[in-house]
Amino acid sequence: MSDTALLREILDAQLEMVCRFRADGTILFVNHAYARTLGRDPRQLTGQNLWKHISDDDHDHVSAMLERLTPQTPELTIENRFETAAGTRWTLWRNHALEFDDDGCWQVAQSTGIDITERKQLEEQLELLVGELNHRVKNTLMVVQAMAHQTFRGANLPAGPVGAFNERIAALSAAHDALSRTNWTGVPLAEIVHHGLLICGHSDNRVQFGGPDVLVSSTATVSLVMVLHELATNALKYGALSASTGKVSIIWTVNCDSDVVIEWRESGGPPVQVPVRKGFGSRLVSDAIPRQLGGSVQLDHDPEGVRCRITIPGEICKAADTAGIER
Repeated sequence: MSDTALLREILDAQLEMVCRFRADGTILFVNHAYARTLGRDPRQLTGQNLWKHISDDDHDHVSAMLERLTPQTPELTIENRFETAAGTRWTLWRNHALEFDDDGCWQVAQSTGIDITERKQLEEQLELLVGELNHRVKNTLMVVQAMAHQTFRGANLPAGPVGAFNERIAALSAAHDALSRTNWTGVPLAEIVHHGLLICGHSDNRVQFGGPDVLVSSTATVSLVMVLHELATNALKYGALSASTGKVSIIWTVNCDSDVVIEWRESGGPPVQVPVRKGFGSRLVSDAIPRQLGGSVQLDHDPEGVRCRITIPGEICKAADTAGIER
């Protein structure tokens, strides 16, 4: 048996689909698994164009992805719909560029594919379930707000506690909105900080925050938003943001243990008074992170401004190497 025949036999024994093609889509070679999926003989497919087997809605996406093949990055993975003899199927393709012209444009590539239709169907079902969960959570929070409004109305209660309650519900709702947008897979820390500071207003230049890109797990998102909301509330009522000259900075870093360290610093406000008792907000700030996330909180009522150092374990955060968002 010649080397060519042996290679052909090896490729035809593969369960994965294999297709070698030119940049214009002309098929140079397919193995039996690829041809069988289309209900054809391999020799019938040689010379045909592979684009006729890719769903029309995916042409632009696949073409744009293939343009990323370069001599420096000759491999990439694409998921697209594939028109087979059994109907439209989702397929994952591992593409490898084999030949390039003098300008670095690929001329010949080879794709190896597997059927992932069942996985995509499960992902769609999960997305529907998460969407329904998010909808129910938001509706529940709206019901809680409505119940609070009806319960407190006419009860001769001071407006402060009622407003604080509604603001906490709003912060909780914002945290769930952030989780909804990522299907509960995690939220960038910059976005978490943004939601925690919503009570300060979007255009308050007295508040600055920034740090490296960090993705925080869904288990930590709500706790962090609520803790930051309480710190912001305290700063507005009694701390730096209660004065026009006051400022707040929130800077986060990743330490050598891969833990995320968030530094809250207030300055320029009235002299800080140490609270004589712990309210709900103070207990939330000091207790939520250690109890729920296994992290730590160091809260210091420095006369020059409140300092709070929050450490989040690295196992529930994922840091990137690029710089983060600054406001």
